Amino acid sequence: MINDMLEAESVKPQQSNRDRFSLHKLKEITSDINSQPDWRSASNNACAYYDGDQLAPEVVAKLKERGQPLTTHNLIAPTVDGVLGMEAKTRTDLMVVADDLNEEFEQMAEAVNQAFSDACRLGSMNKARSDAYAEQIKAGLSWMEVRRNPDPFANKYIINTVSRNEVYWDWLSRQSDLSDCRWIMRKRWLDVDEVKETFPDKSEMIDYSMNDWKGFVDTDLAEGQDSSLVSAWEEYRSWGRDHDEWLNRERKRVMLQVVYYRIYKQIPVIELQSGRVIEFDKNNIAHQVALSVGKVEVRMARVSRIRESWFVGPHFLLDRDCTAPQGMFPLVPFWGYRKDKSGAPYGLVSRAIPAQDEVNFRRIKLTWLLQAKRIIKDADATNMTDRQLADEAERPDGVITLNPERQNKTTVSDALKIEQDFQVASQQFVVMQESMKLIQDGMGIYSAFLGQDSKATSGVAISNLVEQGATTLAEINDNYQFACQQVGMLLLSYLLEDLKRRKNYPVVVNQDDPRKRKTITLNEQVEPEGMSNDVSRLRAHIALAPIQQTPAYKSQLAQRLSEVIVGLPPEVQASVLDMWVELLDLPNKREFVERIRTAMNIPKSPDEMSDEEKQAAQQEQQQQAALQQQQMELAMRELEAKVAKYEAEVQRLAALAQKEAAFAEGQRYKDANVQAQTSKILQEIEVTGAEVNAELATLQSSLLQQIQEGIDQIPV
Repeated sequence: MINDMLEAESVKPQQSNRDRFSLHKLKEITSDINSQPDWRSASNNACAYYDGDQLAPEVVAKLKERGQPLTTHNLIAPTVDGVLGMEAKTRTDLMVVADDLNEEFEQMAEAVNQAFSDACRLGSMNKARSDAYAEQIKAGLSWMEVRRNPDPFANKYIINTVSRNEVYWDWLSRQSDLSDCRWIMRKRWLDVDEVKETFPDKSEMIDYSMNDWKGFVDTDLAEGQDSSLVSAWEEYRSWGRDHDEWLNRERKRVMLQVVYYRIYKQIPVIELQSGRVIEFDKNNIAHQVALSVGKVEVRMARVSRIRESWFVGPHFLLDRDCTAPQGMFPLVPFWGYRKDKSGAPYGLVSRAIPAQDEVNFRRIKLTWLLQAKRIIKDADATNMTDRQLADEAERPDGVITLNPERQNKTTVSDALKIEQDFQVASQQFVVMQESMKLIQDGMGIYSAFLGQDSKATSGVAISNLVEQGATTLAEINDNYQFACQQVGMLLLSYLLEDLKRRKNYPVVVNQDDPRKRKTITLNEQVEPEGMSNDVSRLRAHIALAPIQQTPAYKSQLAQRLSEVIVGLPPEVQASVLDMWVELLDLPNKREFVERIRTAMNIPKSPDEMSDEEKQAAQQEQQQQAALQQQQMELAMRELEAKVAKYEAEVQRLAALAQKEAAFAEGQRYKDANVQAQTSKILQEIEVTGAEVNAELATLQSSLLQQIQEGIDQIPV
C-alpha cells in the first residue's frame, strides 16, 4: 500500500495553468483587503506624531487666521527615543545552537554559527532589527524581509525592513509567526524598465498596458495575435477597477504585486532513530535500504508549502514555489500590540496621543490667553473700527484715540477698558504640566528610564525605576525577541540550503581571537566515499546570546568583577586578572592580556595555543616527563641500595647469632656469664630486625608517594 502511495505521488502532474493562482483569486484577496479594518491610518498618524506633525489642518488654518505661531511641544519623540536607546544598549546577538549534543554536531554548529554571524554582519542585520523595532514601537507593526540577492557581485543575502503599507495579510490569522496564515500580499511601485528587465518575456504586454492597449486590436476578432497577449488584453478589460491603482503613465511606473499563498499536500515521510522526520525519497538508496531492513517506516503526512504568484495589476507574470525554505514566508512580522476585538495592531505612541493633544491644546490656549485682550467700550468711545482698535490694543506701543464727542467723559476706564485674564492662563499652565506627565505614565516610561531627574536619590532606587520601566515594555519586547528569532531561523534555513551544496567548505571560527582561531571543514569528503561534518544531518535552532556585548554592559560587568576580585586572596587575584582585563575597552587589549599572562606565568589552555605553541608545550611536557622519570629512577636506586644494606646487616646479624647459638650449645655447661652474653646478643638481633622492618615500611611508603606525585604531574 505504501508503494502504491509513493507511485501515485511520483506520477502526480505538475501544477497546471488551471491550478495556478488566478486573477479571480487575486480579486478575492483584494476584496478581502478592502473589508479589513483601517488600522493603517491610525498607524500613519502615530508616526506623524513622532515626527512632530501633530496639528490637524483645521487647527493650522485657525492659528494662521489668528496670527499665532504653530506651537507644538513634542514629548512623544524623546520618550520613544529613550525606548529605542534601551533596545540598542541591551541588544543581544543571534547564535546557532545544535539540537543534538555530541562533539561532531557541536563542531558543525560552531562553524555554521560563524557563517551565520558573517551573513548577519554583511547583511546589516542589526540595522534592520533596529529599524523594525522603531516601527514596531511607533506604528505597532513592522516587517523584515530575508531573501537571496540576485546580484552575484553583492552580498549573498538581503536583510531589510519592509514598509507596513506594502504588506497585506490574511486577517483571519491569529498566530504571531503566521503559521495559520493562508496568504500574504506585497505591493510595490517599480519603474517600468526594471520590471521589463526582470520579466523580459512580458515586456510587450507591459508596453501595451502603458498605452492603454491602443493599436493592439480594435475589433472583437483577435486572429493572428499572440495568445498570451490576447489573454493579457482580456485581463486588462476584465479588471473592473481603476487602472490608476497600478499604473502611473506620467512617471512610467507600475505596481508589482506578489502573493505568497499556503497550500497543503500529502507527502511520504520517515522518522529516523534520532527522532528526526525527513521526506522519503524512493530514488535514495539509503532510504530504500533502511526501509527494506525495517529500520524505518513510511507514512503519509500533511504538510504545508508556500507558493508565490506575481502580478502587474491584472496581468499574470509567474507562479512558482516560494524561494523561502521549509514552508516559510520570506516576510516576518514584528507585532507591537494587537486589539483583542479586531486584531488590529497598534504601537506605544497611540497610547500617548490623547495626552499629547491636550499638551498642544493647553500650550496653544496659554499662548492665546497671554496674547489676547478683552476690550470693553462704549459705542462712541472711539472713532476707530473694532479691527483697528484690536490691533492697536495688541501692540505694546499701540495708540488709541478716544472720541472727544463721546457721552461718557467722566473717566477713560468708564468709556474704554482693556483686560487680560492671567489667572486663567496660570490654570491652563498647571493643567498642561499634568498632561505632560500623563504622556510618560500612559506609555509606562519613568523619568529615570529616560535619564531625567526623578524623586529617587539612591542608585538602587534609580535602578529599580529603570527596571520597572523595562518591565512595562515586557510584552512588546517579547514580541520583538520572538520576531528576531524567526528572522534568524529564516536566514539560517537559507544558509543551510546553500551549505549543503558545498563540498570541503572551510570555515574559520573565532576570527577575532588569534589564540582560539581554528578552521572547521564542512561537508569534508573522506575515503572511501564518506563525508565528515555533513551539514544535511545538522539540526539546529536560533537562540539569543546569553551575554550582552554592548560597551555599557561590559563596563558594568568589569566594575562588578573588580569588586569581587578585591575580596579574593592575592594568589587568586593574579589568576583572574586577565579575565577582568578582557572586559575593558582598551586598544591592543589582546597584547595587554598576553603580557599580563606572561608576566604572571599563567599557562594558556590548549584551545588558545597556536600550532607552534602546542608543539613547544608538548616538547616541554616531554622534557618534564623525562626529568621526572630520571628522578624516580634515582630514588628507586637509592631505595634499593638502602634495602640491600639493611638485608646484608640482617644476614650478618643472623649469621653471628647462629654462631653464638652453636657456641652456646657447645659450651652449655659454661658459666652463667657466657649465657648472659648470648641472651643479650639474641635480644639485640630482635631489636635490629624490628628497626629494619620499620625502616623498610617507611621507605616503601615514601617511594609510593613520590611515584603518585610524578603521575599526577604528568599532563593529561
